[in-house]
Amino acid sequence: MAQRAKLASSEQNTKEQAVAGRARALLERHWGHTAFRPGQAEAIAAARAGEDALVVLPTGGGKSVCYQVPALMMEGKRFALVVSPLIALMHDQVAALKARGIEAAFIDSTLSYRATEQRWTDAEHGRFDLLYVSPERLQSERFQARAGRLPVALLAVDEAHCVSMWGHHFRPDYRKIPEARAALGDPPTMAVTATAPPEVRRDMAEGLALRDPREVITGFDRPNLVWSVFQTAQKRRRLRAVVQGVGGAGLVYASTRRRVETYAAWLQGEGVAADYYHAGRDAEARAAVQADWQAGETRVVVATNAFGMGIDKADVRFVAHVDLPASLEAYYQQAGRAGRDGKRAHAVLLFQPSDAETRHALIESAHPTGREVNAVYTAVCNLGQVPLGSQPEVPLAIRPEAVEDLTGFSRGKVRSALQLLERAGAWTTRTSHPRFGLLRFEQPADALRRRARAMENRALAGFLSELLRTVHAEAFARWRDVDLRLLARRTGLARPRLQRGLAFLQEQGVLRWRPPGQALEVELLEPRTRAYPVDQQTVRRARRRAERRLRDVRRYARSLVCRRRFLLAHFGEAAPPRCGRCDVCLGRHETPVVTPSDEPALRHMLRAAERGQPREAWFDEYDGGEEPPVPKRDALCAWLVEQGYLRPADPLEEVFALTEKGTAFLAQVES
Repeated sequence: MAQRAKLASSEQNTKEQAVAGRARALLERHWGHTAFRPGQAEAIAAARAGEDALVVLPTGGGKSVCYQVPALMMEGKRFALVVSPLIALMHDQVAALKARGIEAAFIDSTLSYRATEQRWTDAEHGRFDLLYVSPERLQSERFQARAGRLPVALLAVDEAHCVSMWGHHFRPDYRKIPEARAALGDPPTMAVTATAPPEVRRDMAEGLALRDPREVITGFDRPNLVWSVFQTAQKRRRLRAVVQGVGGAGLVYASTRRRVETYAAWLQGEGVAADYYHAGRDAEARAAVQADWQAGETRVVVATNAFGMGIDKADVRFVAHVDLPASLEAYYQQAGRAGRDGKRAHAVLLFQPSDAETRHALIESAHPTGREVNAVYTAVCNLGQVPLGSQPEVPLAIRPEAVEDLTGFSRGKVRSALQLLERAGAWTTRTSHPRFGLLRFEQPADALRRRARAMENRALAGFLSELLRTVHAEAFARWRDVDLRLLARRTGLARPRLQRGLAFLQEQGVLRWRPPGQALEVELLEPRTRAYPVDQQTVRRARRRAERRLRDVRRYARSLVCRRRFLLAHFGEAAPPRCGRCDVCLGRHETPVVTPSDEPALRHMLRAAERGQPREAWFDEYDGGEEPPVPKRDALCAWLVEQGYLRPADPLEEVFALTEKGTAFLAQVES
């Protein structure tokens, strides 16, 4: 019996070695590497064993290889379905795979109806090794109809931290991935990301319904990065020192589009080859900015957080934040785009206490209360003249500015409320664009094809046939965007003639048509009610989470301990007390000036620390006269630590302990 078990174990080891050898051969053939990076082999082994996996590798650690190599090892015509959040990211990865001789494709909104159908058909017949889709694509009727026939052997969820960061608010379809997995026949699932502290990892496992996942976590430490934080009101002067003192390419992150453009213009005025990137620029301009920066023609890109996910540029020498980021996870991921070549690079955060007010305003606008959401719902219905119990057959044309005027809310709050109501199922919205009109067919597709074949006017018949091939199939069930530029190119008709043709088909009862306008198109999915049921608990929970993340960022910015130690502690890893390279370890800050008039505040701070209060609560009650401002408090706290009266006890919670010197001082003044 023992001999049989030993033989079986030997055979299993031989089999695993053969699989590992094949994986290394594929890595060398397609990527040119002879060995895997830390964590990759273990993640690949989990996929090959049919296990769920949660993979956290640092930026530049080769996360995509963890699911791309197993995709090449599938037997038969099976493939890996990859869920990815950004169109640009999908396009870049597919282009890179094709350049390596790997069959890959994406399905997104840039494809025509015909091209989309063809790719689903090709996937069904096993033409691809990997197919990339957005999470929203998994909810489409087309996917639901085909899911049972797709030979998916591995479901990979790229940038899986979105389940936690966005799942409740920005990208709710990430939370619906388990439903798609069930429709696919329950293939093993691999969640991959670069940034996930313990709380986010739990969210990922729960939100994706991973079953006893194998966790592959190689660590968050980036020893080649020099972390620095500077509290200053002279941000431009400090940024100039960074740009001039650190050679090579750089990224500068700011919190708003206006600040992005302002900093880019200022850098250009300083003689720096700089450009800006945010979601307000058109797609062609954004692509050009990215291409010029990656080619080295632009040295510095100033951007909002819209820039960076999936960016593959190894020689970035610095990443500077001129505003507080929304979370430490976002900060770590953005800063981690520096030094991916393993050489020294700098991550710099510039802040002043008032910066938190900007972030609080953004949180306020992004997380309206349930009452505020319903005020926007009522305003939209009133502007659209929709009576209670009524559901208009055509979308409402609503100007967001009118909703702002009626409610008194900011633009950001109105936009967030509109999105929350859309996720709750009250309506669907579309932003009107000069290129896009709205269309809904009034007859089934087969009837319209027969009608086209029977038409004596062959030009009109050809126009209708091309329209059926171009417009999305959802237009038979609901209003759908129509790209007039694409339609004009396919029909060969000028825009005015094109719109006259659509208007004629509307007169004939073939379709309903709304030409491009300047308003927001809102299509009610249910009759109007007095108040739409919004999950207020979810809204409140999302807001509390955003506030907690901002608190963590502020604590990092104000911390008096080694930056590297603080960050690794946040991500659940141990670290030495000092890295010897960050601004704290190198003592790059001026020694605070303390005068006898500061003694009451110093005594108060020592007593608060003795009681175990965190630094944020030290001045909740103060009877020593005028309360010192936050910068002064920070300076006094730094002086107490520097002089040996206090020592950090818990860097994440900002709890300090009295030293013997501090205890003796209090005993002396109180005796």
